[in-house]
Amino acid sequence: MFLGIPFSRLGLLIFTRLWLNAGVRLAYPFLPTIARGLGISIEQAGLFVAARSFVGLFGIAFGFLSEKKGEKAGLLLGLAFFSLSGLCIGFHLNRTWVFIGFILMGLAHAVYNPAVQAYVSGRTPYRIRARALGLLESSWSAGWFVGIPVGGLLISRYGWNVPYMLLGFIGVILFLATLRVPSTPKKFPDLSETCARREKPHDGFFKTDGHRGKCALTSTTPAGSPGRRPRPWLALGVTFFALLANESLMIVYGAWMESRFSIGTGSLGILSTFIGFMELAAELSVVLMVDRLGKKRALGFGLAGAALCYAALPAAQTSVALSVAVFGAVAYFFEFTVVSAFPYVSELNPNARGRWLSANYSFMVAGRVVGALIGPRLWEHTHTLRAHMALSLLATAVAAVFLAMAPNPDRSRKRPDHGRMP
Repeated sequence: MFLGIPFSRLGLLIFTRLWLNAGVRLAYPFLPTIARGLGISIEQAGLFVAARSFVGLFGIAFGFLSEKKGEKAGLLLGLAFFSLSGLCIGFHLNRTWVFIGFILMGLAHAVYNPAVQAYVSGRTPYRIRARALGLLESSWSAGWFVGIPVGGLLISRYGWNVPYMLLGFIGVILFLATLRVPSTPKKFPDLSETCARREKPHDGFFKTDGHRGKCALTSTTPAGSPGRRPRPWLALGVTFFALLANESLMIVYGAWMESRFSIGTGSLGILSTFIGFMELAAELSVVLMVDRLGKKRALGFGLAGAALCYAALPAAQTSVALSVAVFGAVAYFFEFTVVSAFPYVSELNPNARGRWLSANYSFMVAGRVVGALIGPRLWEHTHTLRAHMALSLLATAVAAVFLAMAPNPDRSRKRPDHGRMP
């Protein structure tokens, strides 16, 4: 056992996420090559990527699948989409099939990511859940470090479509391996589930108060407000505005670096690699810190750090070294915030965990889409980062307000957490 789940099983899930993430991240550095291979403009190829992101908004619809059929069904469906995606793009019979492949890639992430988070969360005690989910999310940066070099080598030797073809076959193998993953865990006695069976939930959010031995709302009510009804949906506002704040800035950082310092593509690639290392550092920080800090407090820490970085953007204009440091810090605190949100959201309603994690994923995508729409327009009108800094600070402040009003599952977990074990 490792963090309440067999190490081999957690390793399989991390390995699977690595290749799914590689499939998504592969398009960004090689988009011009893909466009040339298809005989289309880079703007048209960008629409393929935009469509892939857009279908992630429908991820919430698949959250009910995990609740009705179990998380394993979501894992398998996500891998089926992933395999078909890689094969559609890899064999690229025509542009339509490639477009369908990008859509399927978006659906694969919208289904698999919340399902695997729910699977790990349901088998890991809450008191150590951030460690397990932090390790799982390290596959995001690993997808860059592994997928991009391998993809670049295959593209240079065999063609732009070959990496996707390989991902399709890898997806088939991972699908077969996941078939062996047990779907129903052994459960230890959990009063919250007893309550859920005995009582009709109010608004779908109930927890167990272990001290009083009776059912209560998922989040403990604030001190001095015993009758106040919790509003878990506020946590989704945190996700949306945190993603909007970051995406609206990071989508133009390359253009700003080129404009300000005349940096070429090679140097931007080095900066991107540095940002990947900062993302990995953030994911490992979640593993080491968040369970000790508390999930909601860690979210606040991430938002505060991101706000300080956005406020430091004017200093980034003075030198390349400072700009690299500031954007690296932005990447660190943003990734720390996002990954800290997963164990937090996983406990908003344990009886509907798949639904809430799917909703969180959809709100992440929505924030990213809105930021991607606003950021370039601001850049075209100003060609400075002042407006982006103001927007990022405002959105982060709104996220902090949502977080302050959102429930705090940490308060109800002071007692020993039996959790659900495999």
